[in-house]
Amino acid sequence: MTDMFDHIREAVKVLPATEERDAGEATVFSVEGNDFVRIVGDSTTVRGDDGWMEIDADSDPVAVEDAVAHAWELAAPRGLLEAGGR
Repeated sequence: MTDMFDHIREAVKVLPATEERDAGEATVFSVEGNDFVRIVGDSTTVRGDDGWMEIDADSDPVAVEDAVAHAWELAAPRGLLEAGGR
């Protein structure tokens, strides 16, 4: 995998109740069964306010972490967010 994949994996580690799974050609990160990051080859998409959006591999690492955290917030159940989230 790529440096982007490793960076996303590290960003996801700090988010509560997340899972990583192999979905055929994709690696998917989810929270309580709700997907929030999908990686297929060199393409990474995250859940956004208006649907799924692609993250550019050359993006600033802090921007990537923020996008992953926001995607998690959109996918996480209310109870998990109220418990403190990130």
